[in-house]
Amino acid sequence: MPKLFQFPQILVLMVLFSFLPVAAVVFTPAYPALSREFGLSANQDQWMMTLFLLGSSFGRLPYGPLANRFGRKPALFLGLIVALVGTILILASTSYPVLCIGRLIQALGCAVSMKIGYTMIADLHAGAIATKMLSYGMLAYAILPGVSTGIAGHLTEYYGWKGSFWFFLAFNLFVILSCTCLPETSKEKDRHALKLKKIAAGYKAQFKDRNLVLWGSLMGLSTAILYIFAQQAPFVGIEIMGLTPEEYGWFYLVPSMGIAVGSLLTAYLADRLSAKWGMFYGIASIAAASLLMQLFFLGSWISGWALFLPQVVVQLGDALLYNNASSIAVSEAKDKSNASAIILFISSCWGVLGTFLIGTLDPRAFLSLPLVFLLISIFMGILWLLVRAKPCKKDPKALQEWY
Repeated sequence: MPKLFQFPQILVLMVLFSFLPVAAVVFTPAYPALSREFGLSANQDQWMMTLFLLGSSFGRLPYGPLANRFGRKPALFLGLIVALVGTILILASTSYPVLCIGRLIQALGCAVSMKIGYTMIADLHAGAIATKMLSYGMLAYAILPGVSTGIAGHLTEYYGWKGSFWFFLAFNLFVILSCTCLPETSKEKDRHALKLKKIAAGYKAQFKDRNLVLWGSLMGLSTAILYIFAQQAPFVGIEIMGLTPEEYGWFYLVPSMGIAVGSLLTAYLADRLSAKWGMFYGIASIAAASLLMQLFFLGSWISGWALFLPQVVVQLGDALLYNNASSIAVSEAKDKSNASAIILFISSCWGVLGTFLIGTLDPRAFLSLPLVFLLISIFMGILWLLVRAKPCKKDPKALQEWY
């Protein structure tokens, strides 16, 4: 087994980390056009995002046992092929229900990417090194969804809403080809990993871990902010502010700079700042930027910059919070494959809940967007205090890095 990842394997891992978020947001410039074509109401069009997040949440659970039984790479390729099947079904769909089914299947496959990426890193790295590796992964998580959304916005202008999914089909094939160069990182295969009793016992043990649930919830709230913005911003930007799908797509690159800077900052501070304070500064950044966006909207500054500029700071804070929380959570776990699945499952569930609840509001009530972000940041602060009260269980190294 390799002792650490080398170039170009690190680049492939970075692309792998971006696979799920690219799938989640690449179609957003086409959201209003798709909604008009199928005659959807505000409560109906939310299912495109909610079903995707639901599929990506539950889709992570089987990949833990599969990765323990057959190895990391077989589980990875299975998921990537399932995502490919879902994308093909979306492109072949002529009705909204069939499109939603394809979206769900796509999500069940895409769920493998970050789960296996986390597990591979945890297999070979721990502590500050793991934090840096995860930060590099989040750098791609920041850049590639923004670039992909910009390209998809351009394709939507000329080829309609299916243009964005044709782009993702090509990206899916590229990821499958790239991942062939990744090493198998599992130390040994567990022949009993797929027994239902063992799966149930393993996941039950993870859910009973108070710290794991709190880490996953903190990560989930940061995820919820990203997906709530991805779901609601197209209606605000295109229908209220008058942006074209192409303009909206390229504007989406602006907040990506926040995750990019936040990821690089996390990597730089990994040896200089404890995870506790890294997360605190992340939450504070989200709260401050949400308040700034609210002031912009209340002051009637209704433009693309008012919508996207505060998101730079919001997503910078998201990166600080997510990277620090995930590195400590995975480093502390004994069964890293199942732990990463449960952490990401809990994280995605918060995203599902957030997009579902915000979808019940009128998406044109744009003043609700920054208010929701502000309320989420307050809830994050409460969870941060709960985690701080009992940071780690048994791992002295993780305990030291927390403080």
